[in-house]
Amino acid sequence: MINKIPISEINSVRWFIDTGDDDYLYEDSSLLHIDFSDKGINHEYRVRDGAHTWTYWRESLPTVLEFVSQGFHQY
Repeated sequence: MINKIPISEINSVRWFIDTGDDDYLYEDSSLLHIDFSDKGINHEYRVRDGAHTWTYWRESLPTVLEFVSQGFHQY
C-alpha cells in the first residue's frame, strides 16, 4: 500500500507502532518501521519487553492515549 498511496496522504495520519520483543508480529512491525523510515513517513516506533498479550496492551494504553490525544486540536 505504501508504494501506491502518495506520501503526503500517508503522512496525514499519525502512526504509532508499538510492539513487544516477544510478539509474533515483531518482525512485521520492524519491517514496517524500516519501510516507513526509508520512505520518509512520519511515525513513532516503540519496542518494549513483552508479547502480544492483554497485559502488554493494558500497559501501553497510557502512552498510546497520550499520542492520540496530541492529534486533537481545538480551533
